[in-house]
Amino acid sequence: VEAYCQRIINEGQTVRAEILPLEEAQQIDGVCAVFGEVYPDPVRVVSIGEDDIASSVEFCGGTHLSNTSEANAFAIVEETAVAKGIRRISAVTKKSAQMALDNGVKLQSSVDKLASLDPSQTPEEVERMAIELRKEIDNKDILLSAVQKTRLRNDIERVQKRALEEKKRAQAGRTDVVLNDVRKQLAEAVAEGKRILVLPVDINADSKASQKIMNAAKKLAPDMAFMGLSEEEVGSGGKLLAFAIVPEAWLSDDKVEMELRADEWIRATLESCGGRGGGRPMNAQGQAPKCSDIDAVIQVANDFADGKIRAATV
Repeated sequence: VEAYCQRIINEGQTVRAEILPLEEAQQIDGVCAVFGEVYPDPVRVVSIGEDDIASSVEFCGGTHLSNTSEANAFAIVEETAVAKGIRRISAVTKKSAQMALDNGVKLQSSVDKLASLDPSQTPEEVERMAIELRKEIDNKDILLSAVQKTRLRNDIERVQKRALEEKKRAQAGRTDVVLNDVRKQLAEAVAEGKRILVLPVDINADSKASQKIMNAAKKLAPDMAFMGLSEEEVGSGGKLLAFAIVPEAWLSDDKVEMELRADEWIRATLESCGGRGGGRPMNAQGQAPKCSDIDAVIQVANDFADGKIRAATV
């Protein structure tokens, strides 16, 4: 619709109005009238274009331009539902329309620049820029064509989808590297006869990756209590993910109390940095919204586990 109206404006078609008997006017081929509206007799008929190829013919009592070129530009700025199956569009012309179209061109340039970035190199930056552009597009104070707005949103959504796919691919590669490192440290800890191992793991607080690490710990060190701590972004002071497993064999003689419970271990550890967690005696996890000192949290985890084991052996 927007493109059609703009084409008619660019063609500079003549706008004519004439008064005709209602019955005669109703016989005009392609004439437009509002359903249910009562029109006077005679009625005012407005035509755009030549008689044989008129772009529009309608009954109307309002004012009109003498030529479509006087509108300069046309932009649909809103589309709303007024009833079931009925939509209403609101449009502007002249300076307002040109402003809306110019804003669309500027934003399209920014979106094109975003799409040219390599998401495999800067997925976080791509996502940040996409969010900022989306906010600008949705800003009601910025006059923008509704057609262009939809197109821009779709373009940004495609860019975000690519960035997410690259982020997942990069995360999978990082997880494999971290997993190999964890396996190495688990093997060393087993060789040293350790019963507890607390490690920082660079998996960006990814819960799916944490499951892989816990599975590796269960397989390589079935008699060892293990806890992993992962920052969403290393050194950022942001979200911290904690996950822990405790061997099932660590049951006391009465088969009721454990030397060290994973759920208690997680809660005590995360409480030191304002986090929360829970789970089962042998498997638990939790998060803290902020963590400024992961080394201090690791110390808390080790101290709690050591204290429990010493108490159980007394």
